[in-house]
Amino acid sequence: MMKKKFQIKKPCEESWNNMQDLADGKFCDLCNKKVLDLDKISSLEFEELSKDGDKICGKKSLLNQKFSSVFLAFTLTSSIFHYAQTTNQSLVQNVYQKNITINGNLISKAKRKIITGNISLVTLGKLYTAKAEENGNFTLTFPERVLTDYNIVRIDYTILDYDNKNFTDYKSLILTTNELLGKQDFEIEEQYSMIGAVVLTSEQPPDYYFIDGKKVGKRKFEKIKKENPNFKYLAFYDEVTVQKLTKKSFIDNLYLLFSN
Repeated sequence: MMKKKFQIKKPCEESWNNMQDLADGKFCDLCNKKVLDLDKISSLEFEELSKDGDKICGKKSLLNQKFSSVFLAFTLTSSIFHYAQTTNQSLVQNVYQKNITINGNLISKAKRKIITGNISLVTLGKLYTAKAEENGNFTLTFPERVLTDYNIVRIDYTILDYDNKNFTDYKSLILTTNELLGKQDFEIEEQYSMIGAVVLTSEQPPDYYFIDGKKVGKRKFEKIKKENPNFKYLAFYDEVTVQKLTKKSFIDNLYLLFSN
């Protein structure tokens, strides 16, 4: 029996951030129903929740369509990368040495207050992370050798939302080396998401599991994850990021665990 996959055929335009928080998603006042966060539940969990036959709404996060060929069948607005203009002092130091240091800022385009923020350069084998200061400034250092044609950057953040409540989320970026080294401002809200009625499809490539860059089975991954709550856990669900990280074309979700 093949594992099933989430699919949203008719997205709606309601804003995820404007919905009320629930334990496993949000509540939509417009439709008067729960909207599941599909980034945080599995298809098996979804099947359990949908056994009564009711239509279920969900939210799925996505990335810029220009990195995908046939996987994203809906239209998204393309990101425009702004290259930072440097003068006497470059934002990038030690470019031709073993380590590269980027001095940048996490910013909220909507002018929300950033409570906490971490930015990471993600590789299968290691996570290079920097914690942002209260004003959003960060210094991220990583070896030059880990740079690729398409670099995966993840931002985990908590902001003070308009209702004066903390809102925690994450976003992923795919950046070429020139884009990564040239960026100064990293906007936290630029994550694409799609909301609508959810169905499950049967044709499904496999999930992949890595611990410190070593591919393992799901059972071993879950066992080590449970035994080591201090390990850093990341999950990627959109096809574009997963393929760029693994260099695999036939793959669905990607789960990473880092001991350092």
